[in-house]
Amino acid sequence: MLRDYSQGQQIPTEEELTQCYGVSRVTVRRAIQTLVEQNVLLRRQGKGTFLAAPAPRFIYELDRFGPFLDAIASAGEAVSVTVVDYHWTSEDVPAVFGDAQDMLTYARLYESAGKAHALIRIMLPPGLGEKVTRANTADMGVYQILKDRLGVIPNRASFNISTELPNGKLAATLRISPSSPLLVLDRVSYDAHDHVLERTLHYLLPDAYRLKVGVHAKRRS
Repeated sequence: MLRDYSQGQQIPTEEELTQCYGVSRVTVRRAIQTLVEQNVLLRRQGKGTFLAAPAPRFIYELDRFGPFLDAIASAGEAVSVTVVDYHWTSEDVPAVFGDAQDMLTYARLYESAGKAHALIRIMLPPGLGEKVTRANTADMGVYQILKDRLGVIPNRASFNISTELPNGKLAATLRISPSSPLLVLDRVSYDAHDHVLERTLHYLLPDAYRLKVGVHAKRRS
């Protein structure tokens, strides 16, 4: 049935599908929900259900040191970035921030063609975060903030990669089901003296992102 519709086109209502195919409304509702969770269909509150556009494809090269936006720019996709959270907190301060009692944390939502595909949660220790405004976070990526606004240069970064289910708030922001797993990249960046500059959690839709790492053989002396 879906092959008869183009991307972004509204599909019939549950009642119309029930009458057309002679199945129960419960069956139709379950089928639609499954396709929504698979990102094939998109529900719009008060408007109906639509055939979703395919997710954009981004390649994140972990061994290429640089901002997250580089992966998006290299894909040639038009992306909108929205700051959806900005606040100071004393909860869940990362251990890598040492004795810090609080931190600045903010979140940026990335969307292409109206489809959310990443949420990036950035954390800055107080010595750096106190110099960063909400306007800065809207206009610049964190590496640009560090270099241009704060005058510190990221020198290296470490990554931990995992998958996890989103909590209700994160699922709602990304407009996905809480049962849809996310690819999670946990990055910590350091300066040349190994001082921690920032920690970032990248919550990525797996169907939109691919990770790439280059491996080289060690030279024998």
